[in-house]
Amino acid sequence: MKKFLAAFAALAFVLSSSPSLAADPYWAKWTQTIKLDMFPTCGVNVLGAGGDDVLQETVDTYCGVKPGGYQGYVNPKVMDIYKKKGKKYPDGKLAVLEFKQIGVAFTTDIVNGKPVYGVVKIADGTSAASNEKNHPLNPEVCATCHHNSQDGVCRKHGYICGNRMN
Repeated sequence: MKKFLAAFAALAFVLSSSPSLAADPYWAKWTQTIKLDMFPTCGVNVLGAGGDDVLQETVDTYCGVKPGGYQGYVNPKVMDIYKKKGKKYPDGKLAVLEFKQIGVAFTTDIVNGKPVYGVVKIADGTSAASNEKNHPLNPEVCATCHHNSQDGVCRKHGYICGNRMN
């Protein structure tokens, strides 16, 4: 775990010191949905504060790297489906969870009816995904959470977690 946290901290430093994009990321004009100003510390039980299993698993996975708050965005082309907690989304870019403090965004696209998860650098849009098994920035970790958390709640809602408007 210490090795992972050190590697993640180094990645966060590199990403946070990257130059800004000349243009906004593709999701900049999308509809803002979920937002958390400050990420809970390790050991915090968010279930007692109104959080769900998906948020608890997210906190447990990422708390050690202190990612700061996050902001979620959904493609306006699918907002009607999102608001209705739809189960089927068209192919294309779907949602983004942006962590500005560490300079990365988690992305969800739909390809051939299936979700494809990614991690990109906010600064330039290039991949920040890890190939290391069980690494929090490995898209397989994203897929496992989205498919299994809260008895598959993300799968039941078209693979978007947090299908709610604040």
